[in-house]
Amino acid sequence: MNEGLSFETLPDSKYAAQLQQETRAAPFPEPLESQYLRSVLRNNRIVVRGACTLAALLGVLRIAQTLMHHQFGGLMSAPVGVVLASSAWLLWLVWSSSYERQYLPVAKVLVPLRNVLGMALVVHAAAAGATDALMVAPLALIGPFFFLGLTFRPGLLAAALALASELGAAWWYHLSVSAAVSSALFMLTTFVACALGALVLERQSRRAFLESQLIGELAQHDVLTWTKNRRMFDESLARLWRQASGDARPMAIMLIDIDDFKAYNDRYGHQAGDVALRQAALAMQCCVRRPLDLVARYGGEEFGVILFDTDRSGAQAAAEAMRRAVQELSIEHDSSRCCDVLTISVGVAVVEPTAWRKPYGALQLADEALYRAKSNGRNRVELMDDVEHRLLVTGEFSTDIIAQLKAGASGA
Repeated sequence: MNEGLSFETLPDSKYAAQLQQETRAAPFPEPLESQYLRSVLRNNRIVVRGACTLAALLGVLRIAQTLMHHQFGGLMSAPVGVVLASSAWLLWLVWSSSYERQYLPVAKVLVPLRNVLGMALVVHAAAAGATDALMVAPLALIGPFFFLGLTFRPGLLAAALALASELGAAWWYHLSVSAAVSSALFMLTTFVACALGALVLERQSRRAFLESQLIGELAQHDVLTWTKNRRMFDESLARLWRQASGDARPMAIMLIDIDDFKAYNDRYGHQAGDVALRQAALAMQCCVRRPLDLVARYGGEEFGVILFDTDRSGAQAAAEAMRRAVQELSIEHDSSRCCDVLTISVGVAVVEPTAWRKPYGALQLADEALYRAKSNGRNRVELMDDVEHRLLVTGEFSTDIIAQLKAGASGA
């Protein structure tokens, strides 16, 4: 990240807010934690698939070999079944479409359970003479930390239970002292090393996730006002236009201009102008909160707003709410030609998108409405709807229509 970037200029970024805190291996607040976990699972899917497939194959081969020589029976048959069933369930999940939704909740339960029972089976086999079985024991510690998609805390629990199971089973099955001591020391060393490594990696992973998401936000936002930028406005307008056309929904498009802003900068300075822009943008954003609605910095002191599924009355009310919100900031503006505080003029176009119409025509309509608002005295809302939109020629006003609208605005 750019060290010169001030997080104070990113007021609504949950990623910036989290980066301001010390990044630990602790979970993020929801829903950020769920987003992080999905990201981890997506990025590590190949590794998790390979680990679950290998674990299932090793489990089957190890148990088959042990059964051939020692014939587990009685109480030992149930753990064998649970280990095999757990491995099969996890294997199915990582190869299914439910992977991102169901794998982690299931793995948090099944991996520790499988580790406990698996370690008991391994030590039982070693106590019966198959000491080479202990060679697979470290996998029960390494897997949860690095290969099974678990975050640090669930991985730590699974590995700790595996270690405890190994020590307890060594005592219960009377594993030879030399084998028990050497195995315990090796397992304990492996556990500590894996835990430390996993802790460092998770801290780095969480910070990298936050930074990558913040970079994505920065690419979509105007950093000064933290509204969407012009590119996102254009992309969203095209996408929502197609959606509204398919769903037969009306749309409102607004172009908003801060009145006499050049005079404001000349009078109070550009730093004060930047502060005023941020405050005005925040006031407007507070009036536009639905998921598909959007406020963007269109250029300079001009903003664009898209309201999906909004009719004439809804658009008029939203535009008036934004106009009042900015005026009620009471930002002094002695150089204004309409008021002694900072104000905005709003041009609104309300249209019903169709396949043969283009969104550029609606933008032209909003621009003409803004021109009328400024011509009629500023600090006001002017609205044009589908009646004017039908006058468009191939998505744009004809020259005659533009002249008529301008003449109407100047004569009002």
